[in-house]
Amino acid sequence: MPLNWRTYPGWVTGEPLAGPVAAAGARTVAAGTARLSAAWSEGSPVPEAADQRCEGIADFAARRARVGQAVVFTAGFTAEFIAKHQDDDSHGDLHELAEPREVIYDGANAYLHVGDNWTGFFLRDTGGPRGVNDPLWPLDALFGVRDAVEIGAESVRGVAATHYRLTIDLARADAALPAGVTVPDGPYRRLSQIPAEVWLDADGRARRIAVMTDPTSGTGGTPMWSVVELWDFGVPADITPPGPGEVVSPREAYSEADG
Repeated sequence: MPLNWRTYPGWVTGEPLAGPVAAAGARTVAAGTARLSAAWSEGSPVPEAADQRCEGIADFAARRARVGQAVVFTAGFTAEFIAKHQDDDSHGDLHELAEPREVIYDGANAYLHVGDNWTGFFLRDTGGPRGVNDPLWPLDALFGVRDAVEIGAESVRGVAATHYRLTIDLARADAALPAGVTVPDGPYRRLSQIPAEVWLDADGRARRIAVMTDPTSGTGGTPMWSVVELWDFGVPADITPPGPGEVVSPREAYSEADG
């Protein structure tokens, strides 16, 4: 059932923030589904093509996403890795790295398609919070917006949008979301002062969300941004994760694929 931003329980703690950014997370989730593209961008909240790490579809109500994901960090890193090691590729295996790997994110879990099998790492209760590597984690973080400043009119994928710069308090996001929120590594104090930017369309839905997950992790200490872009709201989405009997261990999955 889609969430109603007017009645969504506990969407902020303390004094509610006025303006469209305050309701952006719930308005976006209320759209039901969307196509998505996620990136890890070094130094800028607006990603380049090489920064993309996955693209697919999301079902907000089910807390699921199905994506094709870059094998090595981002599309750019994968291409660099292949170029660097192609002279050593005596078995011709590197070409497989150029193909995105299918991944289903289901709540707290992520399932990876390897060969003919599904596997996963550190699988846990799907009702828990999304991990920070989930492409929809920035949307969860958006529920913790604490203050926002309008930057101006821009566009995202050809759609008119208003750009805002904001601060996120993950304690607010944790209180707002029934499953809570996972926090990135770093000092506790920083978790209430996370820089972020968001681009909202005319309906108040997020078209791009960029959250600075680490201010010093990039090359030369440049900040790293986790970015998700959303479009085609309401698109049909049928995302079915594998059942318990369909998931094998990583060792078994990769052994069978190599065999």
